[in-house]
Amino acid sequence: MMARARLRHMQALIALDDLRSMSRAAEAMDMTQPAMSQLVAELEQLLETTLFLRHSRGVTPTRTATDLLPVARRIIAATEEGAELIASHKRRDGGLVRIGVSIAAESGLLHGALPTFARRHPDIQVQIESLLGQNLDASFTSDTFDIIACRWRQIVPADWEFVSCLPDSLEVACAPSHPLAASGVATDADLQEATWLTNHVATVARQHFDAFTRNADWTIRHEVQIISRVPAVILPLLASGGLLSLLPRSIVKPWIDDGRLVSIKTPLSFPLPEVGFYWRPTEVGAASRLLASELKLSGQTTTPASTLHAGAANVPPVER
Repeated sequence: MMARARLRHMQALIALDDLRSMSRAAEAMDMTQPAMSQLVAELEQLLETTLFLRHSRGVTPTRTATDLLPVARRIIAATEEGAELIASHKRRDGGLVRIGVSIAAESGLLHGALPTFARRHPDIQVQIESLLGQNLDASFTSDTFDIIACRWRQIVPADWEFVSCLPDSLEVACAPSHPLAASGVATDADLQEATWLTNHVATVARQHFDAFTRNADWTIRHEVQIISRVPAVILPLLASGGLLSLLPRSIVKPWIDDGRLVSIKTPLSFPLPEVGFYWRPTEVGAASRLLASELKLSGQTTTPASTLHAGAANVPPVER
């Protein structure tokens, strides 16, 4: 068996156990049923035993097959892991960058960086995946991404380095047509009488808003009960003209830049850890380095992370 068994034998064993049908297993492996039968017969000959009992309803694994299956699954899993590792090294040496992004980094960094990057480097492929909550946490413990763009985080694995690109803060945003937009300043009474677009309970904006209004003994009289973390949902609601919302400036930056929204001065403003990206510079290829340079240019150089973190120490470690 050590000399003659092949990966296809192991794949056939697993497919038959999963599907319990010779025809369906053959289809799953993109081969004919006679070819599948031949694979099984070869493996049974190597082992000198029967692996599957054939009957009118399909096949049933024997005790020998059941004992062999965990080994077969480990072999296939290890082979897939090795193939992915090799492919990962090839991608890094070539023209592919895999980047995971939080909502803040997507709006604050990628919105400005990607159009320029695409023009300058048309042959580099950038694969982007949105990250939220536990997916963002898990991204640091896998080999899925070359760059993870997000807000500075208090705890990450030691081999990931943070590059600060953009200062950030919570600000009250509204449409230019909102009554409070003309002066750019709002009093406590104005804010309590305004109609608010409510933030998701898991966001740092919602946590700060609730804590501030509770400590200030504010009574918020009007709230729109449409709750979303999706920028494409938030923008048209705010752009309608009658609502206020407390949001990270990194998220509303594109809309402020193009004039669809404005930021007004209020007591609710609050500093946040800066937005940037994490990477492992010794493990990435030339394409990732080019994108990293573009991300740095797209943001504004700001105070080093170590100085801002002290001011934001009370911010809950929630990424938006």
